[in-house]
Amino acid sequence: MLMTEKLTDYLTKSFGTVYNVDTKKISVKVADEKELNHLKINDLVVFSGSNADEKLIGIITRVSKKRLEIDTEDELDGTSDYSENFCLVTLVGTFYIILGASGKNVFRRAINTYPEINSNVYKADDKALYIIMNALASNSSGSEQLTIGRFASNKDVVAILDGNKFFQRHACIVGSTGSGKSYTVANMLEKINKLKYSNVILYDLHGEYNELSYAEHIKISSDLGGMQIPLWFFNYEEIHSLFIESSEGTSSNQRAAVIDYILKSKKDYITKNMKGINPDIVTADTPLPFSVKELKSYLEGKNVEETKTGEIYKTGDKAGQEKTRQGQYFDKLTNLITRLQTKMDDKKYAFVFDETLTLKHDYLNSFAKRIMGFSSGKRIKIIDLSEIPSDILPIIIGIITRLIYDIQFWMTPSKDEVRHPLVFICDEAHIYMPNDMSKLKAVEKKSLEIFEKIAKEGRKYGIGILIVSQRPSELNTTIISQCNNIISLKITNDRDKSAVGAMLTDSLVGLIDLLPNLDVGECIVVGDAIMLPSKIILDYPEEFPKSTTIEFWDRWSDNCKTVHSIDEAITNLVQQHR
Repeated sequence: MLMTEKLTDYLTKSFGTVYNVDTKKISVKVADEKELNHLKINDLVVFSGSNADEKLIGIITRVSKKRLEIDTEDELDGTSDYSENFCLVTLVGTFYIILGASGKNVFRRAINTYPEINSNVYKADDKALYIIMNALASNSSGSEQLTIGRFASNKDVVAILDGNKFFQRHACIVGSTGSGKSYTVANMLEKINKLKYSNVILYDLHGEYNELSYAEHIKISSDLGGMQIPLWFFNYEEIHSLFIESSEGTSSNQRAAVIDYILKSKKDYITKNMKGINPDIVTADTPLPFSVKELKSYLEGKNVEETKTGEIYKTGDKAGQEKTRQGQYFDKLTNLITRLQTKMDDKKYAFVFDETLTLKHDYLNSFAKRIMGFSSGKRIKIIDLSEIPSDILPIIIGIITRLIYDIQFWMTPSKDEVRHPLVFICDEAHIYMPNDMSKLKAVEKKSLEIFEKIAKEGRKYGIGILIVSQRPSELNTTIISQCNNIISLKITNDRDKSAVGAMLTDSLVGLIDLLPNLDVGECIVVGDAIMLPSKIILDYPEEFPKSTTIEFWDRWSDNCKTVHSIDEAITNLVQQHR
């Protein structure tokens, strides 16, 4: 079909007429009950606009047959069914046919006019639906389209999203456990991977995506091939949260001793290794190497340090010796040293404290190039965080995100250039982007702030966010309010349904009533990236993540391909490694 074909060529048979108009709903009277029987919720319908090349597009939200009350028995002759067939339609935008000199169909969400009473109403079926929904394809300059599935109302029509608007204006994928979120993400990744210069970073908390063949897999661990997050990647607040206890009376001394060492060590590093850079610009947060082992030695020395007073003992056993007094930190750092040593000895934290490869400043370069770059030839990077202790998981995610954001921010494109864009896909986002911040530590709030900053300002610097969560009601409202695109799979929880409803405009809130009835792999897509809010049957990915729901009853029955190796599990538990 040529994209220059007119929509009006396929609007030949009206199924009803307008009989009531208000700012939110259009009521359509359906004369033929056979036509009523074929109408379905979420079907698209077309009204006439102010001229022949302007059409108003709406979505059916209710189909009804209303029984009419009859005043006289004379009219009850048994030959007629005294009822009124009608449907309610929500207007969602205006479709302009071959608009201006562009010669392309254009859809806009603005509603500037309303249909006239008694005007005809048409169902957008088959070819008409194709023309409406694929105006996006005709307007796109890219050779690859972001196709995610097919429309439930017409499975012959491919569902296409505007990839620019989907990622630059942020998006979220929500749905209950088992609704198909993971394979929706995998489907999206496969489409993204077809682009030669795509750049995506996915936070994988449970190792679900670590077998996708087309992705670069980066495990945060101290193992061979893994990537470490050395302590010098942490800013001071993050270091403080790791082993300095704020509640202790000596905490001010502990903080002062640690920051003294960090500043001195970083300035010394610049002086010795980075000629031409003024060491005076260094702060405790500057990402420059320092040794944790040397920090511990420094604290141990300060904990027993005594300073000379300049006076001499005149009598006694120490006659002739110089007098000393306890140093500033004498016996005030014992608990700090103990906690630091405990963290250093804990295998779970080896990815922070193992300094074998991380004591040079170019480690940050290699770290960033592996996560942000294309040296492996793969454009999708899966960050495996499955072995990170839960108590510092939000902090580690915040550190990685902050470093990448800062690097992207400090890139210097020329007048005719732009930063190469990248997108964070944040799986299980409710864990580290919570709405309830009352229980968060100060450092966890700081980690959350980097995502809020990206949500608000990331588009300026070529950074987008795709949030994935099974609990939209627990997601941070500041961040989620910046997501202009929603892919909602099945949701049954009332709180989560309400949270999704809060992201919709008033005219589309009725869509949340559909969410509990969606099948696995079905979704409602709303936002800037799609022409109209639509129910879509998602494509299956070629490679599935490891998140398939376990069939309890069947596996209890046949024990097919199950693992029950307790000894191996305990060994892994002890060594903190699978």
